[in-house]
Amino acid sequence: MVDQYNQQMYQNQWYAQQQMKERISQEMGIKRKKGKKKKQRKVEEDDTEEEEEEDNEEETDPKVEAMLKEKLRSVYIDELMRRLKVSGTLDITEGTIGFYHTYGPTDPVVEFMATKDEDLTKKKWNAEYDVQYLRSAMRGLGTNEDAITHVITTRNNAQRQDLKKKYKTSYGRDLIEDIESELSGDYRSAVMALFVPPAVYDAYCIKEAIYGPGTDEASLIEILMTRTNPQINELRKVYGDVASPHRKASDALIEKDIEGDTSGDFKRLLVAASQGDRYEITREQLEEAVEEITVEGNGTGMYNVNYSKLADMGQAKRDAEKLFKAGEDRWGTDEEEFIRIFSTRHYYQLRATWNEYVKLTQRDITNSVDRETSGDFRSGLKAIAQNIKCRPKYFAERLKKAIKGLGTDDKTLIRIVVSRAEIDMVQIKKEFLEMNKQTLWKWIQDDTSGDYRKLLCAIVGKN
Repeated sequence: MVDQYNQQMYQNQWYAQQQMKERISQEMGIKRKKGKKKKQRKVEEDDTEEEEEEDNEEETDPKVEAMLKEKLRSVYIDELMRRLKVSGTLDITEGTIGFYHTYGPTDPVVEFMATKDEDLTKKKWNAEYDVQYLRSAMRGLGTNEDAITHVITTRNNAQRQDLKKKYKTSYGRDLIEDIESELSGDYRSAVMALFVPPAVYDAYCIKEAIYGPGTDEASLIEILMTRTNPQINELRKVYGDVASPHRKASDALIEKDIEGDTSGDFKRLLVAASQGDRYEITREQLEEAVEEITVEGNGTGMYNVNYSKLADMGQAKRDAEKLFKAGEDRWGTDEEEFIRIFSTRHYYQLRATWNEYVKLTQRDITNSVDRETSGDFRSGLKAIAQNIKCRPKYFAERLKKAIKGLGTDDKTLIRIVVSRAEIDMVQIKKEFLEMNKQTLWKWIQDDTSGDYRKLLCAIVGKN
C-alpha cells in the first residue's frame, strides 16, 4: 500500500540519500586509497595491477549501496517512531511554531540589541538577548505587547522555558509574575498558556474542567481522547501538583477526580483513556511493515509503509463482529465492549476494525455509535473515532464550533491553538479551509480583537 502521506518524506529521503551516498563514498574512497598504497609497496605498478584496482573499485559499489540503504531505512523508521510519539500516527504533521535557530535581520530583538552596539544578525538564538528585550517591553509606563507577542510566537515551548530561567537569573524576577501583572483578559490567558509546559497545561485544563462551575465534559473528551500514551503518562505525573498540591502525590489522582465528577459509562471511558495504556505500534512492527519502493523491479533506496502489516486482520474481523453484537445486533447496548475495544486497540488496528465493520454492517462505526449510545458517552466514542480517522479534521471541527455563532468559546480556542501549535496546526488549517472555504486566520481575525487577535493570528499564520 502506498503511503499517501509521505510525498514530503520521499523528498526528504531523496536529499538524505544523496548526502549519505556522498559521505559513504568518501569513506570508502579513503579506504581504497589506503589499500592502494599498501599494494604499491608490495607489487610493481604494471597494467595488471591497474586493472585489479579498477575491478576492486567496482566490487565496492554494492557495499556502498547496501550501507546506504541500511542507513536510509533506519533513518526512515526513526522518523516514523518520532511521529508516533508526537501525534500517535504515522502521518506527517507540522506545527506553525518550531525551534528558533538563528536571528534574522528583521527580528525586533536584533534591532533592539543594535541600540546596545551588538549585532545579532545570523547569530544563534540566545535566551539572554530575548530576556533583555522582554524586560525592556515591561519596564516603565505601559507595556509593549507587540514585543511579547513576537517573542512567544516565534520561539517554541522548550525555548520559552529557557526564557523563564534566564529572566530570573538575569533580573531576580519571575517572568510569569511580571507578565501576569502587565497583561489582562484573553490575551493574558493565551500568553500564560504559551509559557506552560504542554503536560502541565493539559493538567491545568483538566483541573478547570473538573473543579470549575459544573463539569466541562467537552474539554475532558478533547484532551483525554486525543493525547498519545507518552503525553497522557506525562500528564498523570504532573496532575497532582497542578490540581491539588496539598494531596499526597500519586499519578492516580487524575482518575480519582474523574470518578468524583462524572458517572456511568462516560466515567469509565474517561478513566480508561486516562491510563495512557493503549496498545502501541512497536519498532519491530515497523521493521516488518517498512518496504523499499521499487521501479521496474529495482530498489530505489526510498521507503514507505505497508499498512496492512500493522494490523492483525483476523483480530479486526473479530472486533468488528463483537461491536456489531454489542450494539446493532441486540436489544440494548453492551457499553463495556465498546469501551474495551475503543480504548485498547492502536490506531491502525482500529482503522482496520472499522473497515471490517462497514463490510459487515454496511454502516460507518460513527453511525452505529449515534444509534446505540447517548450523551457524553456517545460524544467520547465519536471523538475517538474521529481522531482515528483524521485528527486534524477533528480539531478543525472543534475550532469551528468554538468560533461560530454568537460569542466565542475563548477557552477552547486558546487551548487548541496553543496545544497544537507545534504538532499539527498546518494540517488543521488545511482541514479548516476545506471545511469552511475560508482560512482559520480569517475566522480568528473576524471574531477576536486587539492584542489577543494579533497573538492567535501570529501562531496560526495567514497562509
